[in-house]
Amino acid sequence: MQCIKTYAATTIVANYLEIMPEIGRKLPHAAIAEWMALNDIEPEDVLNTTPQAIRTRLAGLIGHSRSRPPSAA
Repeated sequence: MQCIKTYAATTIVANYLEIMPEIGRKLPHAAIAEWMALNDIEPEDVLNTTPQAIRTRLAGLIGHSRSRPPSAA
C-alpha cells in the first residue's frame, strides 16, 4: 500500500512541477521521490491536503535554489 501512496504522491507532484513556469518539464518519478524525501515531503502530506496547499508548498521550495528538483539528464 505504501508503494501505491508514494507513486500517487509523486505523480501529483510531477504534474504540478510540469505546469510550474520555474520547472516546466517532466521529471523522472525517481528524481521527484528523492527530492520529496530530501525536503521532508511525505506521501500522506500530498494526498491529504488541498491542491492549493500543495502548489504553495512546492512554490516555496522551488524558490530556494538548494531545494530545486534535479533536472533530467
